Amino acid sequence: MMARNCFVAERNSILIQLDYSQLELRVAAMLSNDTNMIDVFKSGEDYHTKTAQLISHQAWGIPPEEITKEHRTAAKAVNFGLLYGMATSTLGKNIGCTTKEASKIQQAVFGNFPNLKKWCDSQLRIARNEGNAYSYWKGKRARVRPMFRIADQDDKTRSRAEHGSWNTPIQGSASDFCLASLARCVEWIVNSKFPAKLVLTVHDSLLFEVEESKSDELLSTVRELMTDWPSNGVPIVVDSEIGYKWGELKEI
Repeated sequence: MMARNCFVAERNSILIQLDYSQLELRVAAMLSNDTNMIDVFKSGEDYHTKTAQLISHQAWGIPPEEITKEHRTAAKAVNFGLLYGMATSTLGKNIGCTTKEASKIQQAVFGNFPNLKKWCDSQLRIARNEGNAYSYWKGKRARVRPMFRIADQDDKTRSRAEHGSWNTPIQGSASDFCLASLARCVEWIVNSKFPAKLVLTVHDSLLFEVEESKSDELLSTVRELMTDWPSNGVPIVVDSEIGYKWGELKEI
C-alpha cells in the first residue's frame, strides 16, 4: 500500500483504475462454450457462490440454501484450480480438506460444467498431437506456446505440461484482451488528444491519470473500449476505482 501511494495524481487530475472482473473464468466460458458457465455470467450472480450452490449436494451433501462463505471460498479455489491445473493434493491443502474430498469437489464442478471438461480434454489432445498450445483471438488460433514437455518421462514434469495445455489458452487469451484494450485506449487518447494518460497496467487492470473534470468521460469511454469485444455471448465486465493516490482508490 505504501509503495502504491507513491503514485499520486497531479494537481487538478485524478487516478482511475479499470479492472476486468473474473476475466480468466469468462475467457474459459468463451472458449469452451459451456452454456452453464455462460448462463451464470449472464445472470449477474456471483460466480463462486453459484458454483458452490450447484455442487452443494454432490460435494457437501447440503441444499444450496445452506451454502456459507466457507463453501464459496472452497468453490472459488476449485474454479481457479481447474483453470491452473492445480494438483488435487495441493487443492486439498489450500482449502483445508483431504485429497479425496478435494477430488470430490473438483469432479462436482466439472460435472456441472461438462463442456468445460470436454474443452480441457480437447486442448490436452491438441498439445499431445501437435506439441503446442495456443491462445485464441476472435475464434481463431493466435499465439503459440511450444509444449515440448508434454511427453516427458518424468510424471511431475509431464503433468505440468498437460495442465498448461488448457491453462495457456485461458491465460494467454485473457492477456490478449488486456493488451488489445491497452492499444485501443492509447490510440483513443492520442487521436482525440484527450487530457489523460495511461500510467501503468497491473494484471487485468489499466490505471489512468485524467483531468478531474474529464473523469466521467474517460470512465464511460474506456469501459466501452475494454468490454466491446467478440465474447461468444459472455458479458465482459470491468470494475472501476477512483482516487488521488493509487493506494487509496475507492470503488465507483
